[in-house]
Amino acid sequence: MFNSSHHRLRIGGATADSGTSLLFPALAAVFLGATATEPGRFNVLGTMIGVVFASETVSGLTLAGASDWVDPVFNGAWLLLAVGLSTCFSRRRAAGAAV
Repeated sequence: MFNSSHHRLRIGGATADSGTSLLFPALAAVFLGATATEPGRFNVLGTMIGVVFASETVSGLTLAGASDWVDPVFNGAWLLLAVGLSTCFSRRRAAGAAV
């Protein structure tokens, strides 16, 4: 691992923003996972389900010949939907526990 990192530094192949393009799909997958198995709670199994769902759907859209702008729009739409559902489920669970 150190050797590969050192090599990237030597050839100038690493940039400060090299991971930002992966952040948005990762957030979408995590929040999708929070609504998949235990609604409103983050968990490993749900995250894995969210990752598989998001990656397979985006791959399918790419193979179907979708434009380049479809991938971020898809991830954004699913992120908004998943955050909304997760918030709704958390509030519903909290209201049920308070009674």
